[in-house]
Amino acid sequence: MHYRRVDSNAAPHTSSVVDFQVYGLDETFQGMRWVDFFEGLPGKPPWALWLGHRVPDSGNGVRVGTLPRQRYEAVMCPNGKDPLVEVAFSGAFGVVNVTLPDSSVARPDGLIPALVEHAERQARHYAEWPIVWWRIEGAQVRARVWHFAGGWAAFSTALDDAYLVAVGVGLEPADLAFEPVEDGATYHIDLSAPLNFTELGRQKSTRPQAWLPPPRRDGFHPDQLAFVPDETEA
Repeated sequence: MHYRRVDSNAAPHTSSVVDFQVYGLDETFQGMRWVDFFEGLPGKPPWALWLGHRVPDSGNGVRVGTLPRQRYEAVMCPNGKDPLVEVAFSGAFGVVNVTLPDSSVARPDGLIPALVEHAERQARHYAEWPIVWWRIEGAQVRARVWHFAGGWAAFSTALDDAYLVAVGVGLEPADLAFEPVEDGATYHIDLSAPLNFTELGRQKSTRPQAWLPPPRRDGFHPDQLAFVPDETEA
């Protein structure tokens, strides 16, 4: 079961406090930072927290997701499924979503389900994704990356207690540097308080640059058009 949605806002609810170490880009990244969204059930600690990073005066940026291993696996893999398939899908789903053009661009019938199916198929083959190198707290670690429609998704299993996932547009996936978030104020959030989707939306509405725009806002990328049914495309 997937709790993610394409091209829509998540239903408003409030989590309990974040009880795991969250990671973001390190201090060498100079740009806007924000809490993008979280995944979890109302009143419960989230099983994923995503932080946004955007380069000033551009549409380039990276979403960084911290997925606490034990909780994430308990929720997403209750029957012993390979957790890395789900981790890879969290990234692949993210890049499918972030690369969709503006909502004013009509979605051909069947396109969104086809894109999600493609992301699921790619996630099952995560072991074939090329390797890039990241730095986590200064240590060189491997990450696997998948490119699609002008964006990319990558993940690393280097941390003992969490999976680290990134979704990027405009920036290269190699040589990214991550560090623990010690002060939530950097992301305009109090991580000792419950997270609320409505409040996150309010904060982002007051900071119009706090989002990642798609690489193409006014039309589809050829990677996406490849999944438009022939009769619709005609």
